[in-house]
Amino acid sequence: MRRFAPPAIAAVFILAACSGGSDDVAASVNGQEITVGEVEALIADGNEITSPIFAQSLGTLVQWTIAEQAAADDFGFSPTQAEVDDEVEAIVHQAGAASVGELAEAQGISEDILEKYVRQLLTQEAVTEQLRSSLTTPTDDEIATELTENAATWTEVCVSHALVESIEEAEAALERIESGEDFAVVATEVSIDPGSAANGGDLGCGSPADVGPFAEATMVAPIGEFYGPVESEFGFHIVVVASRTEPSPETIRRSLIDQALFEAADDWFNTAVTAAVVEVGEEFGTWTTVPIPQIVPA
Repeated sequence: MRRFAPPAIAAVFILAACSGGSDDVAASVNGQEITVGEVEALIADGNEITSPIFAQSLGTLVQWTIAEQAAADDFGFSPTQAEVDDEVEAIVHQAGAASVGELAEAQGISEDILEKYVRQLLTQEAVTEQLRSSLTTPTDDEIATELTENAATWTEVCVSHALVESIEEAEAALERIESGEDFAVVATEVSIDPGSAANGGDLGCGSPADVGPFAEATMVAPIGEFYGPVESEFGFHIVVVASRTEPSPETIRRSLIDQALFEAADDWFNTAVTAAVVEVGEEFGTWTTVPIPQIVPA
């Protein structure tokens, strides 16, 4: 499901407000109306307002409204005008503009669009903090268990390899290396992995979690020693691991909290979306939450 995060500010800055706009109701969220004019203000000035484009913009406003209403209902949060103004001024300062009007003119946007974005941004920050305070901090024992059960996910391995097609080729390459030939030279000559072969077999550093038998080899190979041949779906590997680094318990703790917060935010928003009563004018489309929250164009 889609998270309630507002779009990047750069995306907002390319949306120019259309002049005028109808006060006719395009949709309502739990009784709160969204007008045609508000939707048109999210569509770039001069562009043809097609049914899909209108539906997409209306869907955005519906989701923003759901998030703001749920934040007020669940956490008692609604940004004050002073908070919105302060955040707008911060954005103006960051952009290097002298005023809101100058920024709006330079970017071709309306001040109303910027304010709507800021309200959504402040809502997200407030909800995130509320959800964060409700999370349980992982204990040292839980972190140790996580590292034991998912070691490859958390470990950073810096590794090189030479990949060949047959066991005979792998054994011949290993013999050359063990006889004193430079690993990088041999890998460049024989490896069928063009990306790493051009770098002397160097694959760089990263998590080996999703590469099968090769990943398992990088987790057990003695540091600095030639290891293999190791068979995978790609062929036969001669592996040399330069380093294996586990994160600190605190790094794992922060990552687990961030993941839990991401999931909590998704759950919170999806619950709000499911509970919301959204009515859309027939001429504008139909609201659906499956597979994602959106307005399906008429």
